[in-house]
Amino acid sequence: MVTFKEKSYKNYGNCLEISNGCVDLLVTLDIGPRIIRYGFCGGDNMLYEDLDRVNTYEKEDIKEMFGANAKWYLYGGHRLWISPEYTETYFPDNNPVSYDTDENSAIFTCDVQEVTGLLFSTVVTLDDEGTGVNITHMIENCSGEPQTYAIWALTVLDKGGVELIPFNTNDTDLLPNRTLRAWPYTDFSDHRLYMGNKFVSLCSDSTDKKFKLGFDLRYGVTAYINKNQMFVKSFNHYDEGEYPDNGCSFETFTNNCFLECETLGEIGRKPDGSIVAHNEYWSLYKDVSIKDPRDEKEIAEIFEKYELI
Repeated sequence: MVTFKEKSYKNYGNCLEISNGCVDLLVTLDIGPRIIRYGFCGGDNMLYEDLDRVNTYEKEDIKEMFGANAKWYLYGGHRLWISPEYTETYFPDNNPVSYDTDENSAIFTCDVQEVTGLLFSTVVTLDDEGTGVNITHMIENCSGEPQTYAIWALTVLDKGGVELIPFNTNDTDLLPNRTLRAWPYTDFSDHRLYMGNKFVSLCSDSTDKKFKLGFDLRYGVTAYINKNQMFVKSFNHYDEGEYPDNGCSFETFTNNCFLECETLGEIGRKPDGSIVAHNEYWSLYKDVSIKDPRDEKEIAEIFEKYELI
């Protein structure tokens, strides 16, 4: 049975707790929203919490667009954004959030964003039993004119773990079978990165250096092992879809604080009044560890054991 309860959590203020007795999630109500916690009941939180609010964005472009006092906060946890990443992406979502519940689901809705005219909603549906969570992200264009964007769902995970990403393995004969995109600060010699034949692994540690990669992730699944647990995120990738950042349906980013596991919807022109949606499915496993993130055989055994691909 899924229960809902408002409670105060650390310095995030009022939150909604969603629990089925196996796992619980906390969603912020005074800010965001952010899914700020996901973990086994009484266990560790897999998500990063920016309790000191050290990750912010307050450059001149955001002040010019949203006002002299505008300041965007990462906060941590899971958030909904728009891609590609430009000033409008950094709307300062620091206001209260409304919500409704229905059976196993809670829907969280913000006010229409100033300047962009977009309305963000997130539906969190927890399975009656086990760890499964379905998250539906929705954006409605209320601006009065067409806009071009894609839904961007970012899960900010606590540092100290290893992310596992499967390469595309489809046989395309003489043509390439995968897209790999790098950002200007991406260093392929970074010790945190391993690129093998069938898998990529990315470690998250205290290295004070940014790293980001993008993929056309046909398998639509990635895993993050940390705290003797494994967080798995899955989503739909469409082979014929048009994706942001030159074809990326999945992106990952890490720095000295956290690792982001990011999925993207299709990019395109959205008419006024249109609503687009993007789904993710989360699951969590106990007693999972990895000895060597550069051992493809070990990674393959993990994916096979948990039937991830």
